[in-house]
Amino acid sequence: MKEDKRAFVEILKLVRLLAVIVLVVGVCLFVKAKYEDTKEPELTSSFVNGRLESVSDLTTSELVYTGLIKYSEGSIPYLTQNSFSMLYTADVRAGIDLSKAEISITDDQVIITLPECEVQSIDVDPDSIEFYDEHWALFNRVEKTDVIDTISAAKEDVSTKADVESLLEHAGLQTKAIIEGILKDSIGERELVFR
Repeated sequence: MKEDKRAFVEILKLVRLLAVIVLVVGVCLFVKAKYEDTKEPELTSSFVNGRLESVSDLTTSELVYTGLIKYSEGSIPYLTQNSFSMLYTADVRAGIDLSKAEISITDDQVIITLPECEVQSIDVDPDSIEFYDEHWALFNRVEKTDVIDTISAAKEDVSTKADVESLLEHAGLQTKAIIEGILKDSIGERELVFR
């Protein structure tokens, strides 16, 4: 019986030793895996390009513009001269084509050279057009092309009278903020520099 008890104690010691060894090996493997996961992946310009090209034609700022145009065609009032005032609303979008961005990466910086922001579209809402002070001529009928001309005139009016400079400036600031958000988790400790 003493031998059975002694054998049982020896087996118990051996099991405890194996448990300690398994625990130590497990902790070592866990620490090694954790260390490998925190190692920073290699950052390449093609990786950054890929992240930016996924949003290549980026609209970053929008302006709703309400304008008034006085339109006149023809020279003799009531006979050949059509005239009216037109009130309209247009949506102006500005942004950037990120596929044209150039990226270079150093050990401590990610340098992004951005193209200039530009007006991407001017859309006159046809449902917002209202006509006032209409004077139609007897011998100069209004054709569909005249309406197209008025929309073209509205787009030109927006281009010259809307505060496009402020819109482009705001689009540039928004572009930088969006790019920072896209790349924040990817660049690690590197500084993001815009040019």
